[in-house]
Amino acid sequence: MKKRGYLGLFVIFVIVCLFFYQDPYTMHEDAVLCAPNLNHILGCDNLGRDIFSRLVLGSIYTLAIAFGAIAMSVLAGIIIGSLAGYYGSFTDGVVMSIMEVIIAIPGIIIALGVIIIMGVGFSSLITAIFIIYLPRCVNMVRGVVKKEKNMEYVVAAKTYGVSDLRILYIHILPNIVKPIVVCFTTGFAGAILTEAGLGYLGLGIQPPYPTWGNILNQSQSYFISAPWFTIAPGVAIIFTVYQMKKLERRETRY
Repeated sequence: MKKRGYLGLFVIFVIVCLFFYQDPYTMHEDAVLCAPNLNHILGCDNLGRDIFSRLVLGSIYTLAIAFGAIAMSVLAGIIIGSLAGYYGSFTDGVVMSIMEVIIAIPGIIIALGVIIIMGVGFSSLITAIFIIYLPRCVNMVRGVVKKEKNMEYVVAAKTYGVSDLRILYIHILPNIVKPIVVCFTTGFAGAILTEAGLGYLGLGIQPPYPTWGNILNQSQSYFISAPWFTIAPGVAIIFTVYQMKKLERRETRY
């Protein structure tokens, strides 16, 4: 039933896009900050651009940034965390010391540092979010690998002379897929909020490219005169993060 519900929402979304999607960069001088109507179902922004179209295009940028950053964090977390958890001792100490340093630095400071070094752009934003969420992925994988390495099937594999890397990535990894999926869904929701926050502060992707964060940034001065300008990206962020949290709860339950 839940899959059918998501499929139904997707079909409705596609139909709405077919009828109402416009060029998100076209400025309609006669529709500046216009309220939602049949021509612009979510109204227009301060430059007369269709808000619905910019939200749709912005969702691609926002979700792509969040997905890319978290995918990199999870992949790096699997490699680094599994080595730290399996070998322990010196390797574990070095890895955890580095992760603790990253955790101790506020996310906004990390983002500022990356942007100063790399400049504003997609790659710098993905890199900043990747660094921010790497420690939690490493810690999660490290914890479950430390638990799994003492299981009987690992001891049996060692008895037969199986190499450590083969034990890690052929035997242990398939048994920790569920925690990794939970880590990804949790991080993905957090990455969306991080992108939105950085975009709102003007540290994310810069206009004219729309993201949910920079649309919020542009709309803050018009909240009283044109509340739909702010409400639309806010609802998009809340709805998406809520759905990801629901998925996370379902994965942890089962």
